[in-house]
Amino acid sequence: MEAERKARDWPALIEALSVFCLILLYIWRVRLFHPWRWLVILGIVVTSHWIRDEGPSTLGLGRREFRRALRPVAPWVVALAGLLVLAGVAFGTVNPVVLGRTPGSLTVYMAWGLVQQWLLNGYFLRRFSEACGARHGATVAVLLFAVAHLPNWFLTAVALAGGYVAVRIFQRYGSLWLLGLAHGLIGFTLNLVVPDE
Repeated sequence: MEAERKARDWPALIEALSVFCLILLYIWRVRLFHPWRWLVILGIVVTSHWIRDEGPSTLGLGRREFRRALRPVAPWVVALAGLLVLAGVAFGTVNPVVLGRTPGSLTVYMAWGLVQQWLLNGYFLRRFSEACGARHGATVAVLLFAVAHLPNWFLTAVALAGGYVAVRIFQRYGSLWLLGLAHGLIGFTLNLVVPDE
């Protein structure tokens, strides 16, 4: 039984690390010259879900999971966003350009937040948990999520803390919809109030 479990560990680990390396390669090299090549990575991840029979509800895209997570999580997200806005107003750091583009920017942030949470929790957390167990898999997924935000030290720190919280919430409630919306709202709010420098 142990030998069979270990035989399953390596393919998931190799797959997830390979996809992570492809993402870094795309961010740092490929997107400058071939911006649509991210579709190759998307195809690999979607194929992986298909091979493992991981459908939308398995990945956390069901309504039931969203409703179950909404009441305990949403107030904290809204409160954090509110505190960030208040801090931006108090310190005079609210960016008027971002504020003027709120509807469109917020929509883009929500969509991008969902994609990042799908990769973090729906893909990497699953693969690393399969390979290393739930606790170690979560640690590896969060650390790599933070590394993907280098060299921006601020985003790396936010990704580390936010990724940890997101993984814990996903492990408890299993809702990518809620995490994507939360990621988008907090990301947009940080863009609104944190000075570029």
